[in-house]
Amino acid sequence: MNISNDYGRFNDIYKISKEVFNLAEIGSKEFKTSALLSDFLKKNGFKIKKPYKGMKTAFRAEYGSGRPVVGLLCEEDALPNGHSCGHNLIAAWSVGTAIKLKEKGYKGKIVVIGTPSEEGIGEYAGSKDMLVKAGAFKDIDFVIGVHPDSQWSVGCQSPADITTEIIFEGKASHLEEAEKGINALDALIATYLSIRNATASFNKYMHVLVGMYIKEGGKASNIIPDKSILEIDLRSTKTSYLIHTYNRIKKIAIGIGKTYKTKVTIKQITPIYKEYKNALVIDKILYNNLKKQGVNAAKLYEKRDQQIGATDEANVSKAVPTGHIDFKIAPKSVAGHSDRFRELAGSNDSLGQLRKTIIAAVDTCIQIENDQKVKKEIEKLKKM
Repeated sequence: MNISNDYGRFNDIYKISKEVFNLAEIGSKEFKTSALLSDFLKKNGFKIKKPYKGMKTAFRAEYGSGRPVVGLLCEEDALPNGHSCGHNLIAAWSVGTAIKLKEKGYKGKIVVIGTPSEEGIGEYAGSKDMLVKAGAFKDIDFVIGVHPDSQWSVGCQSPADITTEIIFEGKASHLEEAEKGINALDALIATYLSIRNATASFNKYMHVLVGMYIKEGGKASNIIPDKSILEIDLRSTKTSYLIHTYNRIKKIAIGIGKTYKTKVTIKQITPIYKEYKNALVIDKILYNNLKKQGVNAAKLYEKRDQQIGATDEANVSKAVPTGHIDFKIAPKSVAGHSDRFRELAGSNDSLGQLRKTIIAAVDTCIQIENDQKVKKEIEKLKKM
């Protein structure tokens, strides 16, 4: 795709998207991706801090010294089936928006933050929460994040979320001598069913979602399993509901573990992703700038009944005013994280949507820079 307009060299940005797509590195292992993105920004005049906040694949790229300071979230990781969540487009968007802001003469500081493992894999799982706690956003006035989707929308309604493992340890024995063993898989299955029954009875207004799968269940059918692992993804519309449910699930697992005489270890895989806090003043400008390009986006910043996937970006939104765009690259019939969504994330058709998203973000930053009333509203949000 070759597009020539006053926003300059989009072809470099499209190339970045393709290269990140082909690398497809999983969370906490995005070494080549992180190098590609930070090197590109360095060549374009940005100062790089890397590793950043103790994470080898995280980075911070800065240009300028004025106010307001805008933070652009740069996700890097793929899933085991490749970029089926489209983070290659997010990476290209963040560095592309940064370059375009520089070209347009943005007078504030531009900050790109490379954020590993949004998908919750490896040691940097949910890195945005770690970055918030480490003070990475303290000097930033506002943030913009984006995500590819099956519809255009502005704002976010992501739920609170946590991923955890429950590990049951028993004692192996031959199937013919089952009485000499302690069946860790039986404890897991009983826990699985009890969690299903308990969460089904929760008050409907708690909107609790529970996803579970058996990560480990034994080694052979003629051996009593001495170890089993249940992974749980727990979500709710409110962090308080999430914590309540999580504590209840832990009690269920510990109680059943004792009944089956197994050792129970509960391992938290990700930090708690909080529910999203929308910054209406930013989202409204993003919405209007998309509309100027003929995009009629859904106003998720006004809705309370349309949940989307959980994200650690929500933790950023709690710390600093954050605007968000979801841009359409797939029909609604295509599920995120699917092979088909991955194919679309790597297609040329997605690049036109990426371009619109970059233009909307650049125009929004420049509008915020030049509007004293908006800057004051953002300052108020920072103190709330």
